[in-house]
Amino acid sequence: MLFMSSIWGPANTDEEYRETLKTRRRFIPVLMLGGAASIAVSVILIRVREEKDFVAGLYMGLGCGILVASIILFLRIRSLLRDEKKLRMKRLQEFDERNIQLTLKAHNTAGVLLIMTGYVIMLVSGFFSMEVFWTAWGLVMLYFVLFIVGRFIYDKRM
Repeated sequence: MLFMSSIWGPANTDEEYRETLKTRRRFIPVLMLGGAASIAVSVILIRVREEKDFVAGLYMGLGCGILVASIILFLRIRSLLRDEKKLRMKRLQEFDERNIQLTLKAHNTAGVLLIMTGYVIMLVSGFFSMEVFWTAWGLVMLYFVLFIVGRFIYDKRM
């Protein structure tokens, strides 16, 4: 939930937090659809190609994990919306300033390490596989573009 609090702004009252949870609940069907789509792709891969067993199994596992996680998230949100005491405790825990700062620091560190790892992958893969090089390059550039767009959007909002 700390990751979620970095996406949605802080809720100062229980009613604001209730609305935030209702907004989050609207995204759960998208998660469920993504999990179901991953499972469907896995089933198609299993039937079409035998040499893609690993990828099919990976998609099946990811799809099942996303589907189960979205169901659990839905049940947690429903439970919080029904119980005022739990709702208040979760709001205070989620929007605690220390937790927010820890999450922001973790996001920052993960981003820096992701860029460094992408750079190392580009250096090494340049000797062996240009496909891997361009994939890593594309991911690093995508990160920077998303960072700049996110920064621009949040600059306008805040």
